[in-house]
Amino acid sequence: MRVAGLISGTSLDAIDVAIVEFLPAGDDTLELAVMAAGEEPWPDDLRRRVSGWLADPSAAVPLRELAATDMEVGHAFADALVAVAGRNTIDVECLDLVVSHGQTVHHHVDANGTAIASLQIGQPAVLAERLGCQVVADLRPRDIAAGGQGAPLVALFDALLFTDPEHDVAVLNLGGIANLTVVPAGRADAAVAWDTGPANAVLDALARRIGRDHDADGALAMAGTADESLLDDLLADPWFAMPPPKSTGRERFGDAYAARLVERVPAAPDQFATATALSARSIARSLGEHAPAWPARLWTGGGGTRNPALMRALGDALRAAAPPGASAPELLGVDDAGIPSGSKEAIAFAFLGHETLHGRTSSLAGATGARHPSVLGAIWPAGHGQGARRHDGGEALPGGLVRHLRVRGAQARGVNGS
Repeated sequence: MRVAGLISGTSLDAIDVAIVEFLPAGDDTLELAVMAAGEEPWPDDLRRRVSGWLADPSAAVPLRELAATDMEVGHAFADALVAVAGRNTIDVECLDLVVSHGQTVHHHVDANGTAIASLQIGQPAVLAERLGCQVVADLRPRDIAAGGQGAPLVALFDALLFTDPEHDVAVLNLGGIANLTVVPAGRADAAVAWDTGPANAVLDALARRIGRDHDADGALAMAGTADESLLDDLLADPWFAMPPPKSTGRERFGDAYAARLVERVPAAPDQFATATALSARSIARSLGEHAPAWPARLWTGGGGTRNPALMRALGDALRAAAPPGASAPELLGVDDAGIPSGSKEAIAFAFLGHETLHGRTSSLAGATGARHPSVLGAIWPAGHGQGARRHDGGEALPGGLVRHLRVRGAQARGVNGS
């Protein structure tokens, strides 16, 4: 089955696209092949508008503007898919399914850490109409309705793909918000996951204050010195100590948070150095305090992996946080497993939607805190009254749950015990 995954993260830096082929490879194994992966920039005006909403979670947005923007984002996502498919000489007519996470504009967690609601825009009906393909979208609310956080949702994908029979492993996504999946040795079903706090969100908010999109190559952070006193204060925030399951977003770690940091640190390079250290140390501390076991390997993906200052700070923080007698986990990029780093989330959501279409649960209660796993999202039928296109003969693991996931042809060390 050929599935496209679409997502734009909390950094709003691009629309990520992945086109993946899924094939059954046994009674409980699904094999994937990445046919295409890439990203497309947001239309400037649309990005500024949505970014403005994210910068001020309390802003009042007229309902007609919200409704119209929802439709516009749907068109932007359709355009992004068509562009990436075209660059890779893939006809969108070959797609069986499009899975769209959309763009989160609000993730509401109350003071007690209970997720109340999560709102994504990017109207799925536009995708179904434009692409003539069935669409799975709106994946987070079902988990929240079941008492979960609605995030992080990629834990099952991480657990199935990166489980190791002999070693505890962890998978880290460095998007606007950092999230971890920890997989006990040989126990993909026992994986736990949670948001650890900011990865790029505060850094990007600082960059916007000086007219930039981000700290390119971590140059500003490398030129500055972290304010250790302020770091101690920031890391004392009770949210960091709160045990999983937990989730967060730019509502907590966004522009207002960056503004408070700037009040304490006058020089821009020192601001970036402090925010970089905050991201790295909060990840390492969360791994040490909340993981069921210290992992032997840490797989990394997401836009933050392109920031050498953040990756260096993360390595330092992991060495400092290692329990007595243990060493820092081996850092590996998900690219080494055959998964393009910048497209991992889009690939993961393609998998989630594939499972939804087959009526299978794909959330992990140990990741989100829900009462039970759920079949996520809703299905929009193909446009123009067409029947669903299927290239798998309808035979993709028709009864049982997927218990193993692998990349076709990948022989990466450390993946599924290799």
